[in-house]
Amino acid sequence: MTERFKLGLLAVLLTGVLAGCGTAPGMYMATPASAQARSTWFGSRTSEPEPGIDFSPIRLGVDNMAKYSLPSDTSSTAGFGVTPAGPYRLGLQDVLRINVWGHPDFLPTLSAVSSGGVASVPLGRTINEDGTLFFPLVGTLPAVGLTVAEFRVALTKALTKYIKDPQVDVDIAAFRSQRVFMAGEVKVPGVVPITDIALKITDAVAAAGGTTPDADLGVVQLTRGAQSFTIDLNRLYFGGEMALNLTLQHGDILTVPDRQARKVFLLGEVMQPKSYVLRRGRVSLAEVLSDAGGPNPLSANAGEVFVMRLGTDGKPLVFQLDAREPVALLLADRFDVQSRDLIYVNPTGITHTVRIMNQYLPLLQGASSVKQVGGF
Repeated sequence: MTERFKLGLLAVLLTGVLAGCGTAPGMYMATPASAQARSTWFGSRTSEPEPGIDFSPIRLGVDNMAKYSLPSDTSSTAGFGVTPAGPYRLGLQDVLRINVWGHPDFLPTLSAVSSGGVASVPLGRTINEDGTLFFPLVGTLPAVGLTVAEFRVALTKALTKYIKDPQVDVDIAAFRSQRVFMAGEVKVPGVVPITDIALKITDAVAAAGGTTPDADLGVVQLTRGAQSFTIDLNRLYFGGEMALNLTLQHGDILTVPDRQARKVFLLGEVMQPKSYVLRRGRVSLAEVLSDAGGPNPLSANAGEVFVMRLGTDGKPLVFQLDAREPVALLLADRFDVQSRDLIYVNPTGITHTVRIMNQYLPLLQGASSVKQVGGF
């Protein structure tokens, strides 16, 4: 009875261990090579199941490192409908200061008390909601859509009926009709007016007080109508690519995101599995691994360091680095990680096996207790 019990228990445990290879605790990156090695170790019944997502790892080496070392760049002004900056055109609620030389009574003023007594403060005239501007003698004149020079010519022509050779001076006292909106990680989010000087992206950021320390300059979002466009301001500010310094238009929304969303994830057999917030500029695979304490020397299979990211076609792109030799870390320092990359270090075969066996230790202890109580 004792021998039969032992043989039966051994058969149950072996069956469980062999079947448990596919349900081992934790994660395991099953590549064709690793599946074949584990099948050889355990027998044909223990081969890894087919992965739920098809992929073929790209082995990183000296010959192909340059191809994958730099992150893909999506910043381009092509197709965004960029229009050249022109002269400022008047809009609703803009305020004009109009002076007719020799006729100060045409200039509205406001009496203000100062330390020197009562002073007259010149006021402007506001463009009405119907797009016209009222001026004494001539009545209302069309203003919206005209440049300052064009409006001055029209007003001068209208005044010649009442004043001989009028000398008219027009400037803009307040810009109210055109604006862009600054959102996200800028110090003063809100509205930035467009003036008679073309408003560039750098001007708008400066007018908003600059960016906060948490700003992610690599994926600044510019929204114009139904279009949305991602700009890498690192290339503008630190690379001098002035083509990215676009001229903003009325209604544009410039959003600077929080860099907390710009993370990579370290999982598997590293000393400190964690998410890593990418700093500005390039960040290499070697840097991220070292910040996580490196691969675990007791459990990591340094030959199977994987970097996974989602490709532009929606399919996973998997890179594999064999870092069993420390010199391979020189390659890792040339490989730039990208936002939302997932870095995973596989366990060794023996580590994976021990974890499987640990599932059955309670069963062994229970069987031993049954034997002692039942007298087998």
